Amino acid sequence: MKMKLLRMMLACAFCMCSPTLHAEWDPTYCLPDDNLTALENAEFKKLKVAVAQELQNSWCSKEKIELLMDLVHVTKPQVCVDIGSCTGSSVLPVAAVLKMNRRGKVFAVDAWSNEVVTRHLDLDDPNREWWLKVDMQAVLTIFRNMVKKFGFELCCTEMQMNSLEAAARLSQIDFLQLDGDYSEKGSVADVEQLLPQVKKGGYILLSNLFTMVKGKAPKMKAFSMLFDSCEMICEIERDNAVLFRKK
Repeated sequence: MKMKLLRMMLACAFCMCSPTLHAEWDPTYCLPDDNLTALENAEFKKLKVAVAQELQNSWCSKEKIELLMDLVHVTKPQVCVDIGSCTGSSVLPVAAVLKMNRRGKVFAVDAWSNEVVTRHLDLDDPNREWWLKVDMQAVLTIFRNMVKKFGFELCCTEMQMNSLEAAARLSQIDFLQLDGDYSEKGSVADVEQLLPQVKKGGYILLSNLFTMVKGKAPKMKAFSMLFDSCEMICEIERDNAVLFRKK
């Protein structure tokens, strides 16, 4: 019942948004039309197929891969930031296009630390025990091997620190992915610290909006903050990820 109510709230929010809002990923409706022909480039299409194959069974869905790669290829961002990079499944699509475009950089932010990832989780949060057991050094090794395998050294910068430390070093962000802290306190802090660093007209993708903890969606407050200061563009993954553009 609570999940249904939350989805109804999100549906109402979409209804109040601008007519440009689209309820699934479609670059024709969601992106500026002055460079959409770039999506028909044969090299780009081939790259999308290769990335989708590489990320089969990863945490990055095919729909999100489409969004990330189309967005980066059409808008040509200089500064992309990925909060909560983990193994790099959401970094790979962005870095692949940046490398092909020969411009821009993605900053992969993650402390790769059990202590940091659980610092805002309640002691009885069921996710806490799981994250405490994850071999973060092994996760970091997977990320670094991915960067090396695809030759992303020039277009991807690893930032092994928490998101607030990274926020103090980042500015003029064109595209921001928020998929880090799963607690209400941490996700709100991410928006408070990082949204001011996003350029006007820049894009923000908030993921795992409906990850439930003890019957609640901790990221709903962060969503509300973004809704108040940004334009909602589309939702993907059955409302679980929402793309915004900063006003």
